[in-house]
Amino acid sequence: MNEPTSSPSQALPPVLAGPLLRRVETTRLVFWLVGSEALTLRLHLDVDGEPERVRALSDDECTRIQVGTSAWLHLIEVKLDEPLPHDRPIRYDLRLLGHAAEPGIAQWAPHLLHEGERMPLFVIRPRFDNLLHGSCRKPHHASADGLVCVDRLLDEARQTPEQWPAALLMTGDQIYADDVAGPMLVAIHALIRRLGLFGECLEGALVANSTELLAHPATYYRREQLLPAFKASEALRERFFGGAEKPVFTTANAHNHLVTLSEVLAMYLLVWSPVPWQLIDPAAPPLDGELARRYARETEQIDAFRRTLPRAARALAHVSTLMIFDDNPNVVV
Repeated sequence: MNEPTSSPSQALPPVLAGPLLRRVETTRLVFWLVGSEALTLRLHLDVDGEPERVRALSDDECTRIQVGTSAWLHLIEVKLDEPLPHDRPIRYDLRLLGHAAEPGIAQWAPHLLHEGERMPLFVIRPRFDNLLHGSCRKPHHASADGLVCVDRLLDEARQTPEQWPAALLMTGDQIYADDVAGPMLVAIHALIRRLGLFGECLEGALVANSTELLAHPATYYRREQLLPAFKASEALRERFFGGAEKPVFTTANAHNHLVTLSEVLAMYLLVWSPVPWQLIDPAAPPLDGELARRYARETEQIDAFRRTLPRAARALAHVSTLMIFDDNPNVVV
C-alpha cells in the first residue's frame, strides 16, 4: 500500500484529509476534504465503457470554510444532469487546479488507492439493503480499528459491485471527546500549532482562552480541574437533574477532555487521515510516576492505530458514510 511521505520541516501538502464520501446518488455527489489552502478543484468521473465526465467545480459546488491559517474545510456537492448507473464501479478523481501538473488523488493521496487502481471508486446501490454500521472510534483502544475491516471488505467487493455496501452508518460522534489519550492530546496541540487553527475565548473555565489552556500545567491528565462548570437554570436543572447541580461536562473520563473547537477539529484530522501525522513531531510533556508510565502505554496504542490509518482513510474514500450528532460536539459532519 502506498504511504504518504512528509516531515514537519517540509511545506504543507495541499490536501490534509479526505476526500470522504458523504452521499452518492445517481444525480448527486457529496464529498468532504480539508486543504492547507483554499483549493480549486476539477472532478473527474470514469465509468467503464462511457466517456469520462470532467467538471471544474464552481464556488456554488465547493464551499470553503477557513478554520486556521493553513486549514480550509471543503464541502463539495455536485448535482449531475445525466444520471450515474447503479451497481457499477464509478472511479473518481479530484484534480488540483493551479498546481503544477494539476495533480490528482493518485499523486496527493496515493494511500487511498487499492492495488492496481488509478483512482478511488464508489458504487451506487439501488436499495439500502446492505449496510455497514459503526460508531465512535477510540485510537488508544486495545482492539484494532474497525474501519480496517471495512477497507478489507471493500477491497474484496471490487470485482462484485452488486455486493458493495450501500452506506456506512456511523451512529455516534466518530471520536470520544472526553476519553482522549495523553499522546493524542499532545499530537492535537502540535497540529493546532502546525496549521494555525484558530483559538477562542473560554467562559466559565479557570483559563481565559485556548492559548492559556495549552500552556496550563493541568492541560494533560488533569483537565477536570479546568473545565467550565456553569450551573443550569433552575427550571432546566429541576427538569433534567431533579434539582441537582450539574456542570456542563459530566463525564467520568475528563482527564484529557477536549475543550476548544480547534482541539476537536485537530482530532478529527488525526483520526481520519494519516497525512497530518507526517506534519508534526509531538514530544512527551513532563510527567512523573504513573502518568509517565500511562503515557508510554498509550503511545504504543496510538502508534498501532497510526499504522492502519491509511486503510481507514481509504475505506472512507470508497463508501458513502452517513453520520449523526450524539452527546459530544460533532462539528465537521
